[in-house]
Amino acid sequence: MSAVRDQEGNVKYQVALIEDVTMEREQSLIIELINDVAKALLGKMDIYEIAWEITYNIAQYLDSKDCVIYLVNHKEKNLEQIAAYGSKLNSHKQIENKIVLPIGEGIVGSVAKTGKPELIGDTSKDHRYIVDDDRRFSEISVPILSDGKVIGIIDSEHHSKNYFTKEHLRVLENIASLVAMQLKSALNLRERKKAETKNILLLEALEKSNNELQEYAHIVSHDLKSPLRSIDALVQWIKEDNKGDFDEATNQNFELIEMTLEKMEQLISDVLLYSSISSDTKNQTNVDLNKLIKDLKQILYVPDHISITINNKLPTVLGDKTKLQQLFQNLISNAIKFIDKDIGLIEIDVEEQKSYYQFSIKDNGLGIDKEYHEKIFKIFHALNKNKESTGIGLSIVKKIVDLYKGEVWLTSIPNEGTTFFFTLKK
Repeated sequence: MSAVRDQEGNVKYQVALIEDVTMEREQSLIIELINDVAKALLGKMDIYEIAWEITYNIAQYLDSKDCVIYLVNHKEKNLEQIAAYGSKLNSHKQIENKIVLPIGEGIVGSVAKTGKPELIGDTSKDHRYIVDDDRRFSEISVPILSDGKVIGIIDSEHHSKNYFTKEHLRVLENIASLVAMQLKSALNLRERKKAETKNILLLEALEKSNNELQEYAHIVSHDLKSPLRSIDALVQWIKEDNKGDFDEATNQNFELIEMTLEKMEQLISDVLLYSSISSDTKNQTNVDLNKLIKDLKQILYVPDHISITINNKLPTVLGDKTKLQQLFQNLISNAIKFIDKDIGLIEIDVEEQKSYYQFSIKDNGLGIDKEYHEKIFKIFHALNKNKESTGIGLSIVKKIVDLYKGEVWLTSIPNEGTTFFFTLKK
């Protein structure tokens, strides 16, 4: 400030320079707001935490006493309020009367649909305006965009008309750009956690179902085997009490009954075995497959005309010894069962690959037509309807191989023989 004086030295008038610092102050507030938002969001990966920080900081900057963050659900085609500042909060800082809007409905819904921000000076003249907790005349609504897709909305209202400015709009757009990437990451994390939780629940339900199935199979097996044994005992008593009284046809019928009872008991045992194979990996040990095959030769009935040879030394693998024994036993038994040649040959071989072992069991038996190659691995699909075949053996093989994340298949030429292949991860 400077003064202009007359000849006597008295102040005639003063010259003052007035500087308008409003713009400078506004710019300072904007920078402060962006810094506060950036610091508040640092390290946060929860969408609700992110949303609450945005609403608080924007409401303070706009001095609007109202700010709401909407999350856009494109799958459900709606918007949900996930954070708010102002009168919508109760004493516990929770949103009261939370609303869900269809995309396209209301000013906020229009922004979600078009992806373009809206600045409304008088909501009473806009038919799209929806009264939430109170009637307000100014509204500013900005989309949060990620890869060109609206994932959220920042919305604020004020009781006065024409309250919000284009500068406010520009600032909110900058804030929306700032939080878009982090909000997208938080959304992805939430969806991943939802999927993981769903998978855990499914696995728990499956485990419970499997346990119930095993328990049920044991009960049913016991309940079914008891009457079978009773029938068998009655047949033996009748035959003993009437020895020499029955003709040949009757005796043959009794033999058929006994064979049928034996087949039914074997079927029940196989069903129980199939249901008891679980994905439990607690009993995993290093299993020497050479010793396992040697032990199997002692257990299995191998006719004199059939020889079992191992072409290459078998590896030691990590697994459940019982399951691995069931795997080889079923395949070798299957080969023995269907060899029709005077000299039967069963060859066991292995090829080592980078991440797995490929095993093969080859026989010179009946062979299997190609049309049945897929069916035989399904439970109860037996190609030969005899008392020794229940149609479960190969389904047990597949179930065990699946547990070890391997594959099983076969090649076969009818009347020449069959080779079963399966893989086990190292």
